[in-house]
Amino acid sequence: MMYAIESKNNDARLKKAHELELSSEEDAPTCIAANPKGKTIVSSINRSKAAIEKGQNKNCRVFTVAKTSINGGKSANTICSVSDYDYQKCMTFDPLGKLVAAGASDGTVAVLQFPAMHPAFPFVEAADEVNDVSFNAEGKWLAVATNDELKILKAKTGSVVQTIDNPHTSSGQPAVFRFARFGGQAGVLRFAASKTKTKMQDAMYTVLNTRSRKQAYIAIWNTLTWTRIATRPVSNSPITTFATSRDGRLLAFATASLQIGICDAHTLRILARIHSAHAFAITALAFDNTGRFLVSGSADETCQVIAIPDKWPTAWDALFAVAHGNIQIVIMVFVMLVAIALSFSLRS
Repeated sequence: MMYAIESKNNDARLKKAHELELSSEEDAPTCIAANPKGKTIVSSINRSKAAIEKGQNKNCRVFTVAKTSINGGKSANTICSVSDYDYQKCMTFDPLGKLVAAGASDGTVAVLQFPAMHPAFPFVEAADEVNDVSFNAEGKWLAVATNDELKILKAKTGSVVQTIDNPHTSSGQPAVFRFARFGGQAGVLRFAASKTKTKMQDAMYTVLNTRSRKQAYIAIWNTLTWTRIATRPVSNSPITTFATSRDGRLLAFATASLQIGICDAHTLRILARIHSAHAFAITALAFDNTGRFLVSGSADETCQVIAIPDKWPTAWDALFAVAHGNIQIVIMVFVMLVAIALSFSLRS
């Protein structure tokens, strides 16, 4: 099912546009990716159990979006397994819309030429089930994230550029790589604490969920030196889905506690938190192409649209708002501080 975003006076809603019914013998779609250069999408839909056991899954399917319909096209197999328990966990297009990368629960990484849907190179076997795949802004590199390892591959050949293992927080807590996304084209990251300056196009973001499942972090890497330049805690529960805006300015994440967070990609400062965003697990997040809306989807079978403001409040604005909303507490604290100061003054 496909929906269009309709907006008026900063009020946005979803309107049903198209619907395509699948065979009852097929699985439900497990992931989807939109071509940035055309009106086509790819989605992974497992075939029947018999077809999978014969090695004829051809789960990765192309659909063309027309004015009044969604039309099926070519398909290809991007999962090595012949078990119907395995499925595609993630897929994405490169920025030019010429390659499709897919990662599966059996550890298979496939890259297909688009629109031919032929393998760009043989399957790559990851260390574990694949959590995320992502191309960099130039489409030259492909990041493949598993729990214990992050591999950077050449997008055209599949050869390994860099491997990062032993994921951990800045304090040394063991963690897992949940997502990995490259930075956008424009802007510069500056961090006074580490005295570093990195171009956005040379940055990569990783989501780290601690193995204790008590915290989640976002880390920024410099892909020229492959050093971590910043790590920030963003949640007290694991992150379940993650998105970056097309212009690279914003990051969005959803957590196991049903919270949606939006943060500044340059500083990792939290700009907004939406508590109890859905009733059940939040499984999908995506910015629209304009960066004006953030769409979330959930296992509770609901979607919602969040309007992105033109300007976010500064840290001082947020502090002032908190103080203004708790003016009585502020006055009490101020009076106590004055009293303490007078007490010390009289004693001296």
